[in-house]
Amino acid sequence: MVAIRTLVKTATYIAIGGITAALIMKGKLEDRVRSQSYYRDSMKVLRSHPGAISLLGEPIKDMGFDFGVESEKYGDGKIDGFAVPVKGSNQRGKYYFWADHQNDKWIITRAELELDKEPGRRLVIRKLE
Repeated sequence: MVAIRTLVKTATYIAIGGITAALIMKGKLEDRVRSQSYYRDSMKVLRSHPGAISLLGEPIKDMGFDFGVESEKYGDGKIDGFAVPVKGSNQRGKYYFWADHQNDKWIITRAELELDKEPGRRLVIRKLE
C-alpha cells in the first residue's frame, strides 16, 4: 500500500507540471501570433495613432489574448474583429482589428480602440473603404 501523503505529493507534482506546461504552450502560441505580419502591422497602426497615444499613454503594450475566442475570427483570408487587451501608462483597453489577405500581404482594413473606462464607445483608428 501507498501512503496517502505520497499520493498527495504525486498529485501535487502532476498538477504543477500540467499547469506549467499549459502556460508555456500558451506563451509559445502568443509569440507565434505576435510574429505574424498582420499582428505586427496592426500594432504599428495603434502605436502610431496620436489619439490612441494620448488616451492610453506610452508605451503601449499588448497583454495577451484568448485563443479560444480569437481563433474563431480567422479564416478564408480574413480576420474579423481580433481583440487584443492593451495598456499604456494612463489606462487600459481593448484593441480590435480587421484584416484581409490580398496579393500575399495582410492589409489592416479597420482598427478600433475601446477603453475600459468607457465600455461601448470606440475610437476608430483606421477604416479603409
